[in-house]
Amino acid sequence: MTDNEFTDIATELRELALKKGRGYPLATDDADDIAQETMLRLWALRRKVNSLRHARGLAVCIAAHLAIDRLRRRRTVSDDFIVNEQPSSNDPETDLELKVNDEWLEKELSRLPSTEYQVLHLRQVEGKTNEEIASIIGITPQSVATLLSRARRKLMEKIKRR
Repeated sequence: MTDNEFTDIATELRELALKKGRGYPLATDDADDIAQETMLRLWALRRKVNSLRHARGLAVCIAAHLAIDRLRRRRTVSDDFIVNEQPSSNDPETDLELKVNDEWLEKELSRLPSTEYQVLHLRQVEGKTNEEIASIIGITPQSVATLLSRARRKLMEKIKRR
């Protein structure tokens, strides 16, 4: 598919992705993010798309996978990013403070843009290299490094402000 052909059908594809994202129990902003991420991935695949029907199917499939990933991430984010889970102490104040810190971190991670979160997760939790992450997401290794740096910087700024 050429660039012009893709841009001609981009609105329709975005609407399909948005509709699919709204079919899951997600906030409206999440559905918009899913539609945007779907369009980015479709743009990266545009040369391999051979028909309008193929593009529509990809849009719906990618949006569904992104929505499911987002729902899964909500449930596991605090478990994934706790490196040294501290045992419960006998001090209720310490236990409460640890719980509040974990909830705060989970909330801040969920506020990261989906691509930044995904890159951070693949690197920190799954231990993937920039090249592996780049091939998974469909971007360059330099973009991976940029996104990883940006996500870490955002979290560090939030930690410092806290």
